[in-house]
Amino acid sequence: CGLIAGGVWPSPLAQGADLMTMSTYKSLGGPAGGLIVTDDAELAQRIDAIAFPGLTANYDAGKTAALAIGLLDWLECGPAYAAAMVGHARVLAGALVERGVPVFQTPDGPTTTHQLAIDATAFGGGDAAARRLREANILACAIGLPERAPMAGLRLGTPEVVRWGMTEDDMVAVADLVARALDGDPRDVAADTTALRRRFTRVGYIREPA
Repeated sequence: CGLIAGGVWPSPLAQGADLMTMSTYKSLGGPAGGLIVTDDAELAQRIDAIAFPGLTANYDAGKTAALAIGLLDWLECGPAYAAAMVGHARVLAGALVERGVPVFQTPDGPTTTHQLAIDATAFGGGDAAARRLREANILACAIGLPERAPMAGLRLGTPEVVRWGMTEDDMVAVADLVARALDGDPRDVAADTTALRRRFTRVGYIREPA
């Protein structure tokens, strides 16, 4: 949903969808939760009638306020953040390929979004590869891939590294860490991962205080 809000991905509503669901974190950078969005006023009223007080008994005012602040950040910084997520993902994918990591390819290349997938078949599947990266202090998760064994993929995303100030040049360093962790002993990589992370201490893409 962050890519849609940032204008770098088409909106399903504009393409004819009646409604769409999304996370309020991940690529949007807000608090954990979800949204149901529609531009049909009658449908919105029907969903509201089902959601409260039917499926939910209350709401978290603190989370709602945090989401409001996050969306205000997006009005000012969203397009730049969304474009950076996509740009970083492309650079990361290219750097991984250069290091011999089997990045999953689509007809449009390895990625057109904020995430990419590694074909982790040679590393024992996505779950096993994720555990290896965890030992290297890198968090990732397994994902399914077309025409592969279940959960054969390893998913990597760029929203957090972008938000913490990493540049496209830093994606080359991240690719080095991932490749080393997958091909060697991940415990030998953990300290280098921590050292890279310590360089970034300020969250970006937020509005400056008035």
